[in-house]
Amino acid sequence: MRYELKRNKNGMITQCDTNADGGNIYAQREEINKIALKNLARPTPGKLGNLSNLQIFNFQITDISSASSVVIFEEYNTTETIANVTDCIMFNVDSLNNKASYFNILDIKCNAVLTNGSQSNVLEDSTVEFYLLENIETSTSSLGRKIPRRNPIAGTSSGTVTFTTNDAKTAYQSIQTSVASDSVNVPSNINGIRASGLALKSIFLNFSANEDLSTLRLSFSVFVDTTSVSNSY
Repeated sequence: MRYELKRNKNGMITQCDTNADGGNIYAQREEINKIALKNLARPTPGKLGNLSNLQIFNFQITDISSASSVVIFEEYNTTETIANVTDCIMFNVDSLNNKASYFNILDIKCNAVLTNGSQSNVLEDSTVEFYLLENIETSTSSLGRKIPRRNPIAGTSSGTVTFTTNDAKTAYQSIQTSVASDSVNVPSNINGIRASGLALKSIFLNFSANEDLSTLRLSFSVFVDTTSVSNSY
């Protein structure tokens, strides 16, 4: 073992061990510790990396119709909402207070499949509309109601068309998603659309050939930001 004299930060001279090639063991240990701490601070995918804030709520809609047709248009929840709606889903319903949680919705995707294994003939202009829902705090039900438009609008008519702005459909906030095309339904430059659930507003399906609708299944993926969850709007 070799030794060398070193002056420490207090001015005292001490005897230090050196390795075979003359390096200071203590200095090497300090450098190794710095490298180890740096490695620990570096994100490691799957272990120390940042977790995703994205969550997906998946659901399916079936029993849309028992007919065979090349086109279908159905409307739902057409009355003014004072009590809860039907034909809806609620997010993250808590078994303790039986209420849903609010999330910022980032996108909604939909695709159509047939349960008989055949290929669907659905066309790209097919759409599904959803009302945005809020909790009814005074209700014992976990089902929500349609969120009204927060700011008023008014339409004028020139005599050729009529603008409807305040009936049971247009006075409430809704979002439309395409069935066959992978379109962006929520603008990417905002934090999302806030709601505690979604209720069916309409289903419009257009097919290139006659379709047995009893075998049709619509599959949805609702993308939400998990950091936005709360019990209030």
